[in-house]
Amino acid sequence: MAHEKSGIKKIYIFCILFLISCSLFVSCGYRFIGSRPLPFDSITIKPVKNNTYEPKLEERMHLALSQEFINLGMEVKAAGSEAVLETTIKTFALGAIAAVDELVKEQEIIMEVDLRLISKGKITEFNSMVSPIKITYESTGTVSESVSHKEAAADKACREIAKEIVSKLIIEYAK
Repeated sequence: MAHEKSGIKKIYIFCILFLISCSLFVSCGYRFIGSRPLPFDSITIKPVKNNTYEPKLEERMHLALSQEFINLGMEVKAAGSEAVLETTIKTFALGAIAAVDELVKEQEIIMEVDLRLISKGKITEFNSMVSPIKITYESTGTVSESVSHKEAAADKACREIAKEIVSKLIIEYAK
């Protein structure tokens, strides 16, 4: 019985030491030299052009892009940065997903964005960027509830497209 408790105690101590050592190695900030995801430390995101009739969509997209670059550890500046991003929202549409008795119950947000990044003389362009996931919202209830759901879904679409944009830029500069 005493031998059994001693064995359990050893396993318990080993697990604690293992977890402590793992947390030290993971949190030490180790990274490969030159492994920055993009070759610049700051970016200027010009005001987003909204070629749609959806109000305030340009503000939502600008905020989502800013947040994604900040998440990468970049400084987002109003001017004077190493890179300049120009973004144009060219499509914003709603598509019916589900209907009951000719009443739409769920809708999809369809959004396309063009971008142009200028960095150190290099111009990178991507056209018709879309969310990699389908963004839907419930359009039932009162008008204000439906509008609220649509706005939340539009925010999510902007965030997803911003993530996709940053991912594509990282892949482009990794080449």
